[in-house]
Amino acid sequence: MHSIKSFIVSFVTVLVSLFSAVLPAYAGTLELLTDKTQFAIGDEFSVDVKIDSEGVGVNAAQASINYPVGILQEKSTDKSSSVFSFWLQEPTVDNSTGEVLFIGGSSSGLTGKTLQALRITFKVVGSGPAEISFSNGAITAADGNGTNVLSAMKGLSITSITKQEAARIVPAPKFPPVQIIKRAAIPTGKTPVKPTLSIPLYPSSDQWYDSLSSFIVQWSLPADVTGVATALNQQPVSDLKDSEGLFDNKTFPSLSDGVWYLHIRFKNDVGWGPVVDYKIGIDTAPPLAFDVVSSEGNSTYMVTPTISFETKDQPSGIAFYRIMIDGDQATSTILAKYTLPALSSGNHIVSVIAEDKAGNKTSTNITIKIRENAFFSVGTLTMTQFQFFVILVIVLLAFFGSWWYSYRRWEDQLERRVVIAERDVGDTFKIIEEDAEKITEMTKASHATAKGLNEIGFLAKKISDKAGKTKKYIIDNIREISQK
Repeated sequence: MHSIKSFIVSFVTVLVSLFSAVLPAYAGTLELLTDKTQFAIGDEFSVDVKIDSEGVGVNAAQASINYPVGILQEKSTDKSSSVFSFWLQEPTVDNSTGEVLFIGGSSSGLTGKTLQALRITFKVVGSGPAEISFSNGAITAADGNGTNVLSAMKGLSITSITKQEAARIVPAPKFPPVQIIKRAAIPTGKTPVKPTLSIPLYPSSDQWYDSLSSFIVQWSLPADVTGVATALNQQPVSDLKDSEGLFDNKTFPSLSDGVWYLHIRFKNDVGWGPVVDYKIGIDTAPPLAFDVVSSEGNSTYMVTPTISFETKDQPSGIAFYRIMIDGDQATSTILAKYTLPALSSGNHIVSVIAEDKAGNKTSTNITIKIRENAFFSVGTLTMTQFQFFVILVIVLLAFFGSWWYSYRRWEDQLERRVVIAERDVGDTFKIIEEDAEKITEMTKASHATAKGLNEIGFLAKKISDKAGKTKKYIIDNIREISQK
């Protein structure tokens, strides 16, 4: 079982290493974090597996985490707060070899300094120093190439002691302030002023931050002040009345996500002054993964399609959405819908990046294909200009071919009719000529006078001549009409 896990990890590592050998180098860090490093046998503590994407959108990570089985035993793994939405390899544990293995992924690109991958709870079963470390790891960029952006893996060291040793240790205050011992206060006759704070890690009370670390708070100490009271909690106001001494700075422990308030108050010989309640907003989780949908579909004739998208973020909330088209920024908007500018025909990659108020980002891509503009559309039938003219040419050619075929048939039929007309006219006038000759012959055989015979012969000849001329005229005109 262990060998299969090791093979999976090694295989994934080799794949991402091959990609990283030929693609641009980026940076990303895997880190293990816990709230303290000294424990007694029997204690349980949690270790968070964090990812610093260092400004690069990432969508997957894998790691093999090792621990000494003689000192630590894994109790549970919690992925409920993970930024990953699916698992290529569910978190698995082997307490006989001391290994935790996982491969998680997301459908969106994630950006942040402390992205939560996994939480592991250990129980201390032995004493001595212990190293919890990474033996393998990879972070995949959301660049479509599977680029491995991992540049560092940071484990942690803890110390385990027995219950007897723990009982002999007097716990020291965490991050105690450095006291100002020699100080002669100058009375002013009124209560102290409200402190003015300087916090380099969290310089503005109106902003959200994605940084988790112990942090120092500094203030100027007026000459009349004899004592300082501080508190860090999630209450908007606090009435501090317990002096911690005289000091002008203090280091506070790392915070968790949420809204925190730092309360500081000065005291002098008159009494306590006003409290400064400094808000610190922490948000290390990126917005939730989301989908981008084109109302016209992923393939459309519409050159200005409308896309819709929406996600949620806790605790800071969404600051804005950035729209990228083919790698170039189109706009930033607080709305969850956007009509794209006119796009050319072809495929376009549209990226929507949701950024929360702490700067954490989640991105999703959609490919929209703009088809060549429709020349006209009737119902569900659409046709491009090129398609229209191709079909028009085909129709015209078919029409011309049909017309030519019909015309040739008409000519053939006309020719036949002309031949028949010529024949019939010729036969008719031939009969007339023959009848005229018969009249002449019959007249000669009768007893008509010479004068009568001459007149009859003249008329018969006249009929024959007129018939011949009429025949020629009609036949010639039939031919001429048929040729027009």
